[in-house]
Amino acid sequence: MELKSFLIEHWLNPMDSLAKYNFGSSCTKAMTMDELFRVTGQDQDAFMKELSTMSLHYHLGDSTGSPRVKAAVVGTYPKSNITPEDVMMMIGGTGGNDIVICGLLEHGDNIVVFKPTYQQHYDIPKSLEFETRELVLREEDDYRPDMDKLRAMVDKNTKLIAFSNPNNPTGQTMYDDELREIVEIAKSVDAYILSDEVYRGMDEEYMPTILDYGYDKAIALSSMSKMYSMAGTRIGWIITKDKYAYKNFENRRSFNTICCGIVDEVIASVALENYEKVWARARKLLTRNKKIVYDWINAHPHLHVRGDAKGTTCMVRYDYDISSTDLVEDAMETAKILLVHGECFEMPGYLRIGYGAFADEEKLHEGLAALGEYLKKYDAQMK
Repeated sequence: MELKSFLIEHWLNPMDSLAKYNFGSSCTKAMTMDELFRVTGQDQDAFMKELSTMSLHYHLGDSTGSPRVKAAVVGTYPKSNITPEDVMMMIGGTGGNDIVICGLLEHGDNIVVFKPTYQQHYDIPKSLEFETRELVLREEDDYRPDMDKLRAMVDKNTKLIAFSNPNNPTGQTMYDDELREIVEIAKSVDAYILSDEVYRGMDEEYMPTILDYGYDKAIALSSMSKMYSMAGTRIGWIITKDKYAYKNFENRRSFNTICCGIVDEVIASVALENYEKVWARARKLLTRNKKIVYDWINAHPHLHVRGDAKGTTCMVRYDYDISSTDLVEDAMETAKILLVHGECFEMPGYLRIGYGAFADEEKLHEGLAALGEYLKKYDAQMK
């Protein structure tokens, strides 16, 4: 099996530390250990003392995650009827996506994927030669899914419906009515649902999860990377009440993971047990930064944004006669401005702008000013 190049990772990983202005990141500004304890109000000295005597052996009794971290995950889903036994810890959200897709699909199955989305959702099944049907989210519809098209796309061989919610890269978010309809469509063909919810939490109002609707074949996925500002812990999780799927994933996980890092799980537990405080920190940054970025985009005659992003990124269409790959490579080389090209999501002519990494408002304004100055050479060509 040969996978396609993971475009966004291959672009961002070597450039991240070189950028002066990082609009490529999809994480909220990373916390330090000190900040984690300031935000959560927990006793850092007591934590370090506990850590100093902790065994560094495998998890004993349950390799799917420590009782503490699994209970903490459950607490972040207050309206879902889930238990720690429904939770399985993963090596990040990427580990979860891989295990779900590879674990569920069998010969003769098809998968329906909402697109654009994270590249794993469509290129993993394509690489395994599973039929991959794509429900395209269109800018003119504010990136909302057409449920009639979805209903027409599924059939008796549809094993999985996969999407990100909030969406990566557009930030478009599905709430109660749309999620209920997706559940009903999945039920009609007995399909599983994979809802990648790593950006869930920005909205001050309750943001529903696919787990809220009582469908056992619903699978929610999340991680510590985005709203929790702790991507380096590499802690993620999947949740499902479907016993067949859970045992399937547990077995596959034994082949490629065994267990997550036990120190990482303890650190993640502190944040998860105090998730409302951690989310409040993220919301404060994201709400402020999103308004600044949207105002800047809307004031620019050759940039266009649609929808109401509820994540950490938005997708921006531009009018210039240049590929987005060439544009972002040149912006990085000549101005040290890091952006994500639309080709990473098979959307030529678009840029993904991330606004979560800027803790300093002045730095964000400075970065947007620099980006505006950089774009002037393309603006001049439009006259």
